[in-house]
Amino acid sequence: MELTITNDNTSAGSSGSLKLLDMPCSPAIEEYKSEIIIESTQTAIEEGQVYQDKQTVAAGMKHFSVMHKFQFRVKRSSNRSYWLVCVGENCKWHFKAMSINEYAIFKIRSFNRQHTCSLIDETFIQRNHTAAVVGSMVIPKYCDPKTVYTPKDIQTDMLSEHGVNLSYMQVWRAKEKALRFLRGNSADSYSKLPKYFYILEETYPGSVVKLKKTADECFLYAFVALCTSISGWQHCRPVVVVDETFLKSAYRGIILTASTMHEVGTILPLTYVVVDSENDASWKWFFEQFKQAYGERPSMCVVSDRNESILKVRASTDHIHTVLHALRHMNETYENHCSPYYTRESLLRTYEIPVNPLHPPTGDKRQPGRPQKERYKTYDAIKSKKYKVSCGNYGGEGHNKRSCKNAPKKKLISCS
Repeated sequence: MELTITNDNTSAGSSGSLKLLDMPCSPAIEEYKSEIIIESTQTAIEEGQVYQDKQTVAAGMKHFSVMHKFQFRVKRSSNRSYWLVCVGENCKWHFKAMSINEYAIFKIRSFNRQHTCSLIDETFIQRNHTAAVVGSMVIPKYCDPKTVYTPKDIQTDMLSEHGVNLSYMQVWRAKEKALRFLRGNSADSYSKLPKYFYILEETYPGSVVKLKKTADECFLYAFVALCTSISGWQHCRPVVVVDETFLKSAYRGIILTASTMHEVGTILPLTYVVVDSENDASWKWFFEQFKQAYGERPSMCVVSDRNESILKVRASTDHIHTVLHALRHMNETYENHCSPYYTRESLLRTYEIPVNPLHPPTGDKRQPGRPQKERYKTYDAIKSKKYKVSCGNYGGEGHNKRSCKNAPKKKLISCS
């Protein structure tokens, strides 16, 4: 049996309907089926209202307490009752909700909204899971990935619209909870990588995706090369630019990229690899997978920032050359020669396979402490020599001539 319940008191933008599948017909259900509330953002909570379950009642009261700036504590909570009282001593405010018969539907039996204690607006934010409540209120702001809605915006809107003054850390947690509700947990997204790679291979046949794990089945490396890039590489100049940058996700890491440039000067991405750190093992695995995906081409040139790990890998790899040949065995002169990579046909063949984006799971776990703003220094940057300040008076280090404490004293000239 399928029963559809419609609610006329839900907030704007909600359908207000609830489908109960295979639920036996009961007089209690028939009596309240047109009054059941499924939204936890009810602005008006009255005695006699019926909610679909206990979780909706609890979330609605948390939302109600934030809007009216007061605190409550749970006196009794079970699968059949939900009893709240004010945190103030001898305050008569209370809220009672009970289940109807033995079903999950809860009805407000008693609700005294009058406080007999002195309320302090600034103290309510310490209880009642304020971040979770505010996060549920700002979820619609993050439905569009192009929308930029910062914690400062949440703080300003809550103060102007609801008169609630929240700290920056509270609105930051509210944003994180809203993003987690929409995008899921970043730790769980790693277990979805095999499914994501399977979809890539099914959607774009000929793509090369590799996933390497540690001995205890933890993520280590991931390699992605789409079939479009593999096909277009054959019509581009044999010049590969490799680079790396750090990631700002929940578990950090390094992303290694390889790209080339076709005849009109536009960059064509070839592959990207996510690794744990920039070291000899990760770069070696990167070039091994690149060779398997793209093969070997004569006189291929690799452009890099001369990282020590890259130099070690290039020195041990025979198929990578550091310079391009200069038409040594051709009868044509250099000035009259035009490479086939600059022709219109090569450009069209480079992009003959279309690519549609697939949105991968994004991390949203916040690391403890202040957010990282500067790039993590590599081993080469730490090992490099730094500029030392020296003094112009006697050549000492650590200070300059202006701040030198051993500078000769100047004689004062009297005007008498």
